[in-house]
Amino acid sequence: MVRYGDLFWKALVLTVVVFLLGVCLGFALESNRVRDVEEQYRRIELEWSDAKLQSLYYQNLEPRFCDSAIEENLNFADKVYKEGLKLETYDKASFLTDDLEWEKRKYALLKVEFWLNSIVLRERCNADYINLVYFFANDPEFEIKAEQNAQSGILKDLKQKHGKQLMLIPLPIDMDISMVNIMKGTYDISKTPTILINEEVKLEGLRSFEELDKLVK
Repeated sequence: MVRYGDLFWKALVLTVVVFLLGVCLGFALESNRVRDVEEQYRRIELEWSDAKLQSLYYQNLEPRFCDSAIEENLNFADKVYKEGLKLETYDKASFLTDDLEWEKRKYALLKVEFWLNSIVLRERCNADYINLVYFFANDPEFEIKAEQNAQSGILKDLKQKHGKQLMLIPLPIDMDISMVNIMKGTYDISKTPTILINEEVKLEGLRSFEELDKLVK
């Protein structure tokens, strides 16, 4: 005769074991993602140190070195952009730890450094690329999140079309990063999504591909 009480407890124990195994597996996968990101950011920190030295060098750049400096900065832009896409993938998959938040802060500082380098080179060397800074909220409200997701997709398509001629620089405005706060104050950034083109044209709210494409040509 079947003892339903025994079956119930066996099923309960099995359910708890499966749940705990799932949690452990989740933590293991999350830890592997974080370690992978940390390894990438050790490389990025080296790139960041290099970018800082470039910033100092560009302040006194002689015109004859402009071509090589611009080319190197464009290569650096590609590295930063690709690393950003990797981080975005990890961020979407992350749900158990906050470790990636620190990595995102490091990445934001790297992008600010790159932005400053791009400004200097445009001014000193008459570089013809476009700086497009995309200000977004890292932890937005639901309505804003939908707009940001749409805007992010549009900007990726824009970057794909214009390649190295477009410096796409996404920056979070709500992570309490001093240098980002300074840039927010300088350009009066108070809402997201907001786009800043060549430090002159500021566009608030969701913008279409067609509108942005005309502005960056």
